[in-house]
Amino acid sequence: MNETVINTGMIVSYILLGLATLVAIIGPAVQLVTNFKKARTALLGIVILAAILFLGFSLATNETYDSVGAVASQWIGGGIIATMILIGLTLATAVFVEIAKFFK
Repeated sequence: MNETVINTGMIVSYILLGLATLVAIIGPAVQLVTNFKKARTALLGIVILAAILFLGFSLATNETYDSVGAVASQWIGGGIIATMILIGLTLATAVFVEIAKFFK
């Protein structure tokens, strides 16, 4: 295949990816501004997720290893801790829902 055709296809793909990214960011932002009352629950979820991620990052150590620096180690540890917190919350929610169904 001709190299020019491949390069043109790659450029068009990058342009379309950029447009899709813009639409994916601008669309919800417009919806947030026009219908804020319904967007509050989504914003609350985002704030809670950010708080869990901040908690995980704060609890993580920045112990260095051979191939990973201190900052990367703290980000990795924070992600692992946040994942464990989310798994625990999911399990607790599942147990709570089942107990609530039992008493209904």
